[in-house]
Amino acid sequence: MANKQIEMRKVKKIFKLYSAGVSKRRISSQLGISRNTVSKYIAFFQRYQ
Repeated sequence: MANKQIEMRKVKKIFKLYSAGVSKRRISSQLGISRNTVSKYIAFFQRYQ
């Protein structure tokens, strides 16, 4: 399903886990979303930080 939006709580969780040093692979498995989606939100986070 292309361009499916994820819940804001998951986006916040991505940022929280990534900031704590958790790998993208582990974040994706914990939240049940793809690594590409995790990477997309992390890139967005880093761009506007």
